[in-house]
Amino acid sequence: ASGARVTAELPSVDALWLDTLQRICTRAAHELKGALNGVSVNLEVVRSRSERSTSPASSVAKFASSATDQLGMVIAMADALLSLARPAREPVDIGAILRRLEALLASAARADGHRFELRGSIDEIGVTSAIGNAARMVLGSSLLAALDASSDVECDVRSGAPAVVRIECCDGTAPTLDADVIAVAAEQGIALRAESSVISISFPR
Repeated sequence: ASGARVTAELPSVDALWLDTLQRICTRAAHELKGALNGVSVNLEVVRSRSERSTSPASSVAKFASSATDQLGMVIAMADALLSLARPAREPVDIGAILRRLEALLASAARADGHRFELRGSIDEIGVTSAIGNAARMVLGSSLLAALDASSDVECDVRSGAPAVVRIECCDGTAPTLDADVIAVAAEQGIALRAESSVISISFPR
């Protein structure tokens, strides 16, 4: 045998995206539950103190503010998760996918004492001709690979033809990409490679 894989042996785009989405959910679940618990606890404090006639409004302000912040996180994470779980409208916007992945992954990174930062003109990078789940799968699996390898990850975008997303492990660690992800990405016209501490993704227009 030559060792070369035939296309028929590769997983489907949808199968790889489902696996990627499950791993994203696993990372995000703890922070989502934590934020929901925080909302519940802070609102209970607001409720109990507001029932006391002697309690000034200032005594509950910080708890109400915390509940508002935590609820905002819950809404952002839930919206991102629901958006990623729905069928993609094509052509898909690369920046929109990155924003949703950030909503789910950044808070989990911070909770672990790590940093995940989007940089550049994220909202101006535009759309790709690649199918929706392929773009989601490549971006999601690449970010997970970088976050698994490094405590600090920066993601930068460069608009043009092709559109380029550059994901860097800031501590110099080399991320490991799944061979099936690379192969399926290539089938969809997405160039995906890891060189040293950087993952580079080129999306067709």
